[in-house]
Amino acid sequence: MKKVLLPLLGLLFMLVGTGCEDPINVDVKSGEPKLVIDAFVNNLHEAQRIKLFMSIPYFSKPGSEPPVSGATVVMIDTSDQLNPKLFLFADSGNGNYVWKPNPASGDTLIVGKNYALVVIEGGDTLVGLSTLNPTAKIDSLFVVNESGDNPGITKGKYVEMAAKDLPGTGNVYWIKSWYNDTFRNKIFEMNLAYDQAGSPNSSQDGGLFIWPIRYGGINNLTKPYSIGDKIKVEVHSLTPEAYYWLNLIRNENQNGGLFASPTSNIGTNMFNFSPGKKRELAGFFCVSAISRAMITVK
Repeated sequence: MKKVLLPLLGLLFMLVGTGCEDPINVDVKSGEPKLVIDAFVNNLHEAQRIKLFMSIPYFSKPGSEPPVSGATVVMIDTSDQLNPKLFLFADSGNGNYVWKPNPASGDTLIVGKNYALVVIEGGDTLVGLSTLNPTAKIDSLFVVNESGDNPGITKGKYVEMAAKDLPGTGNVYWIKSWYNDTFRNKIFEMNLAYDQAGSPNSSQDGGLFIWPIRYGGINNLTKPYSIGDKIKVEVHSLTPEAYYWLNLIRNENQNGGLFASPTSNIGTNMFNFSPGKKRELAGFFCVSAISRAMITVK
């Protein structure tokens, strides 16, 4: 047995050693470009934006996605089928389509109602559906002074959120935070909650969001804040479909190492109702309610 194993081990080490030295050129063919629909809108009385652009190959420079202009983009309140209300998003250039709510005329988005997004572009009619779910209310933000005794947390000032999950299981949220008007938009900073915890398997409901969400998820615990820093936090309600879609993005981004699973395309909730060849689509449509709070570090 040793006479068989020793030569095999020697060959294995030789392959490993040479494999680290020789570059491998891989010819990655570009797939058919997809129309990407970035349609996360909310019920705040602020200008709402939907962005349309074409996908680019994996190794292309981020931010070079070609914008799509000239489309018709309209959102419809479908709760009253006899008298649906339409919200037209105007083409404002560079792939951006904007609609401004008008509380005086009643042109606002209302919690509990159902909405459809219709995008007509290039002869295709694309439709997505979303419900505007309620969100958890932020009671307050307050400063926490860390002594530096807790492992992994640098001494200094941080911000904690006091907010409770809505009663009843199945509420999902995206907690966003800003540091001096800069959105913490890295994939690893995506702070998602299922009820008061971070997973549908937790069975925790109706109480304060757990520590990793209300504290760890809105701070960089190695970079404390300075006096005068402004911190903003928003709790966005999601549909269950949007929660799982965002989770797929986060998991795919962190999918690596020796035991990584094969990469896969992430789907969309937009559907093509045009006859003939079906167009490749990406992106998501979701309407959110928002609770917002801000604090200046003192």
